[in-house]
Amino acid sequence: MKNKLFCRFLITVILILAIFPSFQVQAKVQDFPGIYMELNLPEDTIVLTKDTPDTDEKWKEAGITDPKSEKDNFSKIGVRAVLYDPNTQTTVRLLQKYSNDTRKIFNLSLLSKEELTDFLNNLGTSNDKSAKMEVTEYSHKEATFFRYSIEMTQNGEPLTEIIYGTIVNGSTITFDTFKKDSIDTVDETFVKELVAGTHFTKFLDKAEVAKQERASQIRFFLSFIILIAIIVVLVYLNKKKSKKQKALKDKKTEALTSFYMEQKKKEEQNIKDTVLYVNRTEYSEQVFKDYFHYNEIIRKLKTWIIMAVSFLIILLFLYTSGPGIIGCAIALILLFVFLYYQGIRIEKLVGAMKKIYDKNKSKEAVFTFYEDYFTLSGIQFISKYPYTQITEIKEYKDYIYIYIGPEKAFYLKKDGFEHIEAEIIKFIKQHTSK
Repeated sequence: MKNKLFCRFLITVILILAIFPSFQVQAKVQDFPGIYMELNLPEDTIVLTKDTPDTDEKWKEAGITDPKSEKDNFSKIGVRAVLYDPNTQTTVRLLQKYSNDTRKIFNLSLLSKEELTDFLNNLGTSNDKSAKMEVTEYSHKEATFFRYSIEMTQNGEPLTEIIYGTIVNGSTITFDTFKKDSIDTVDETFVKELVAGTHFTKFLDKAEVAKQERASQIRFFLSFIILIAIIVVLVYLNKKKSKKQKALKDKKTEALTSFYMEQKKKEEQNIKDTVLYVNRTEYSEQVFKDYFHYNEIIRKLKTWIIMAVSFLIILLFLYTSGPGIIGCAIALILLFVFLYYQGIRIEKLVGAMKKIYDKNKSKEAVFTFYEDYFTLSGIQFISKYPYTQITEIKEYKDYIYIYIGPEKAFYLKKDGFEHIEAEIIKFIKQHTSK
């Protein structure tokens, strides 16, 4: 009884294996979304791409001892993947290339019989007269393929190369295998399996792609023109600003000479100037933070806006050109690094300023305002600064910033004045504009 049951079970298993042979031969699918293609591969096929680490043992299994050198071919000759079959020990490289001819043909299947014949004939021509070539049409369920074989001598040794390829969506897709130093024929079993397992997930419309390319070229051109225009405007404004600053500097130099001559006369005549206003400001870490936040960000807001607009144009330029999304991603990473650096830079400026004033016995800055100048004492030896030396005066939150240079300023807290704040600000601005 038991023997009968066992025999029935064995027969059932044999029948299942006979009816469903696919259970014995497994396959895997490799997706290539960038070229709208999928490959049905035997399960034991080794697939190597540019993302495969150099230390991966699969490189050695495929007989490739220098992965770095092999990866150079990915960008140089358009290799998308290296496919290795351990059973036949065959290496096949999948390549994709664009050219004016492939864009013009777009899909090989769109050619008429005469045009396809001309294409194959042209493909079979070579300047090397010793090379033996053969180009034939190869049957495929989705697209028109060709088989290209070439036998030649390279460095005194025989070389046989077999290529199966097609033109789809404006680019050449080829499976390339070759054999060196041997008179034996190339085993095409694996490469034929790859061609048979090729499935194109999408066929693009030639007219639509051409329209998109034209639109991309227009966007690229406009982005380039706008970028050049911005650079020209910035150069013009910079020259104008430099000219204005030079004229202002000459004027201030003359005014300073006059001021010091007048002060010398007063000292000789022992004339004392009348104190008009006094400001006392504690130079703390928070004061430094508020100043550098204003000076590096708020004060330069126009520059930041111009930079932001320029960056957006560059992003558009990258997106519509070769680098595409990858270029945009790299640009965004660089932007993040730049902004992070700016934040660190402000912290370092605050730290450096704090370190300078920590050496002083007093952290209270005393500003005394007279009719033609003001003095600073407390945090340093008393120094005179004529109003003509002031380049800018800015208000921000609870502060008045008095600039005596492009990046040098004194920080005055508004509540540090002993008199009415509004009158003092009006007085300083009036004397600064003289």
